[in-house]
Amino acid sequence: MSTEQPFKITVSDDQIDLLRRKLDLCVFPDELEDSGTCYGPPLADMRRLVDYWKTGFDWRAQEATFNSELPQFTRDIEVAGFETLNVHYVHQTSKAVNAIPLLFVHGWPGSFLEVSKILPLLTAVSPDHPSFHVVALSLPGYGFSQAPSKKGFRVAQHAEVCVSILAKWPRTLVMKTPEQVGHKLMLALGYNLKLGGG
Repeated sequence: MSTEQPFKITVSDDQIDLLRRKLDLCVFPDELEDSGTCYGPPLADMRRLVDYWKTGFDWRAQEATFNSELPQFTRDIEVAGFETLNVHYVHQTSKAVNAIPLLFVHGWPGSFLEVSKILPLLTAVSPDHPSFHVVALSLPGYGFSQAPSKKGFRVAQHAEVCVSILAKWPRTLVMKTPEQVGHKLMLALGYNLKLGGG
């Protein structure tokens, strides 16, 4: 396993321009009268969303916020029967002396960004509640983690990636989001109780 490498989100101008060109080419369907949401989102809502992504959303500002608020890293991890994968994750340590290592697992659909709102609460030092060292990874194939190139990458392989990242902490809690992916991954890691999520 390689050492931890700092990571910053840097989406190229070409990718942003490509998205804008795709949005410019969007062809909207006709809409039945008084259909509401029976056949999907109302046409007015879709037009508004497309216009927002074309002219209102400032990706560079959002990218700067992610990079300033979330300490991100990558690590190359060997997965048995598969290639070495470059895995992305947020790693925020607490200043508390006895902070507990905690793995935050996103679900599907989801991403590492699900941890952003609670990260300051989890790492805060307080006499009233425990503090945590938090690792919130992008599961392989999600976010900025490399996807496997061979079929058959299942829950057991995701668990292997988690174990590799957390090898330096022998006692780690697992917090997951409510989706099935997170729960199955917890079971593969040997946890029978839900420590977070639904």
